[in-house]
Formats: sequence, structure tokens, C-alpha cells
Amino acid sequence: MLACVLVSYVLRADTSTLAGWASAAMWVVTAGFTFALPETPPLETKEPRDIFGLAALSLLRHRDHRVVFITAALYNAALAAFYPFTPIHLTERGVDHATAAMALGQITELISMFALAGLIARWRLKWVFLTGIGFSVVRYGLCALDTKAWLLTGVTLHGFAFTLYFITAQIYLEQRVDPRMRTRAQALLQVMIGGFGNLAGYLGTGWWRAACMADGATDWPRFWWGMSAVAALVFAWFALSYRGKEPAEN
Repeated sequence: MLACVLVSYVLRADTSTLAGWASAAMWVVTAGFTFALPETPPLETKEPRDIFGLAALSLLRHRDHRVVFITAALYNAALAAFYPFTPIHLTERGVDHATAAMALGQITELISMFALAGLIARWRLKWVFLTGIGFSVVRYGLCALDTKAWLLTGVTLHGFAFTLYFITAQIYLEQRVDPRMRTRAQALLQVMIGGFGNLAGYLGTGWWRAACMADGATDWPRFWWGMSAVAALVFAWFALSYRGKEPAEN
């Protein structure tokens, strides 16, 4: 949240390569800080392939585990449109500090993290997952209305859309996977999200935006309605595929 404000109001680097250099510098600081973390021995000896969570592929034999992993990749592919294209749309609609405006989604991400424990205690995990995906369907629909106010509202819903699926997925793995496999399962989840999901998402949404352009201008309503439809398909697939435990067990 602070980084977005810093880039927009202090560095004034919303459209400058300075933002990239600042980000690189922060990653160097972060990498240096990791050397100060305490050593935490693993529960068992790991193999090199475990870095990518490949040893956790056996988890895919379980129906619900498989659905959670595959949905993570598909959902993140749909979510990928938010990061590169929303700032462009905001700028076109007259938002001068688009990077700072994007922080609205991170604020609600923080709020939803605080609320998540209460939701999980009261709801089945399936409904928490579906609520997160549902927020993404609604968020893209609001962006398709193509006004500054609705676009900012859509940005604000991003935190709920992200947290209620991806953080819940991490909690799901902690609760449902054998302790000896948890680290591997979390690694595999990140491969599905940041690997398959991001690759398919950025390539696919880039192609879709190009298809929605005419005379150098983007047909934003068409673009966002298309992304909303993709998120709705992910919602339907998860709703039909995921079973979960009985309410008394969840």
C-alpha cells in the first residue's frame, strides 16, 4: 500500500522506469534481509525437485485437492488482466495517480485477511472459495461499466477476490494435507498460481486486449465483460467440481 503511494505521490513515477528501479532496489533489500531469518530445519530430507513442489503431484489423485490446484491456475489466469490493464484504463478515465488508486485493492486485501478467520469458522470452505471468485466476476463487471467511479469500485473489490480464494487455498492445504507434505503442497500451489496461471493469464489477456482494440483504442466494456465471463466459468466449474467435507466436519 505504501509502495503505491510512494510511486505515485513521492516519485511521481506512474509511467516511468524509475518505478522499476525502485522495485529492484527493494527486492535487493528484501533478499538481504532473508539472511537474518532463523534457520528452520525441515521435517524430513528434501530432494531438489521439492523446490517446485513436484513431489506433491501425488496429491492430485484426491478430487478436492486437484480441483483447488487447477482452479488456482485458472482463476489466476483470469485475475492476470487486473494488474497490467487496470492502471491503463484508470489513466484513460482521468485518474492522475493510477498506481496509488491500485492500492485500494490492497487495503481491502488487508481487511479481508482480518475477516477471513471469522468466515472460515462460520462457513464451509467451499462458500469462502466461491465468494472470492464471485467477487472477481462482479469486479470485472463493474470495470466494464467504463466510468471512473465504477472502475475504482472494481479495484476496491480486488482484495476480496484475491484473499478469499488464494489465502483460503493456503489454509486449506494446511488443514487437509499431511504435515510432511504441506511445504511441498504450498510450493506446488505457487507453481500453479505464479507459473501456469501467470503464463496463461498474461498471454491470454494480452491477446484478448489486442482483439478488443480498434484504431489504437481499447473497447474496455467488451474487454472487461469478456474477463467477467471467464471468471464466471471458473466459478461454475469450481461449484460443480469441489465437494468438500460435510458441514459438521468443516
